[in-house]
Amino acid sequence: MTVLSLVALLNAIGLLVVVRRLVGALGDDLPRDAMLLTAVVMTAIVAFARIAWRQAFPLRKSGLLQRSWGDQFVGWGSSVGLALVALGCCYPAYHNSDWLIWLPMLVADQFWRQSFFDAGDPLLRLADEPEKEDDDQSSTVKFPSPAQPAQLQQEEIVQRLYRVRNENGSELIYGTLRADFQTGQRTAVLHVGFCPPLPYLPEIEAEALPGSEARLKIVQALAHGARLNVRLPSTPTEDCHVWIDMAATPVAN
Repeated sequence: MTVLSLVALLNAIGLLVVVRRLVGALGDDLPRDAMLLTAVVMTAIVAFARIAWRQAFPLRKSGLLQRSWGDQFVGWGSSVGLALVALGCCYPAYHNSDWLIWLPMLVADQFWRQSFFDAGDPLLRLADEPEKEDDDQSSTVKFPSPAQPAQLQQEEIVQRLYRVRNENGSELIYGTLRADFQTGQRTAVLHVGFCPPLPYLPEIEAEALPGSEARLKIVQALAHGARLNVRLPSTPTEDCHVWIDMAATPVAN
């Protein structure tokens, strides 16, 4: 509640400054040093609110498909508050130097907000969670964990494929795929290319990561690639994504 109150107070201060500027109650320009100090302090407040909220409520615990209303309020509310304060300090913008102080803060905030929303990306579960093995080992595909996933920018990953050779000399392909859904979209189509093509017609197995109820259908399995359909159990109310493990192996005799 402290973080939510801080974001609400930031918006209230920004709205008050803008309104007083518009009605002419505040007509004096801020000195450049005071303007810079205000921009740094307000940006620090936004950063503190997001870091404190994410530490208290990690995103990976709130599910793959939806973020909580608190995440939305802290993420978007802090950006709106920062923009209101910037507008109130710069209006009516007689000096371009005012915007030169605030513009880098506002642009950087767009990236910080997306990083806040993507923190705790579910792809890290590939290394954090132990693999679950069924009693029937012959019918279960064991997916290898990616090496050092924390060193990568998780929000930029769309597909990761691993090509290995088993004890029989056959090449196998393991991969992690990301299926993106826009608001109101229940079905997504994934295309995976195998280059160079496999020397056999593969059997494709795929499953969604734990925590997702997405249903998968292998539409096409060829030596040079595969196509999968991913369908959510319900229509999403916002943009979301689902992570999928996939394996391409020789057909069992």
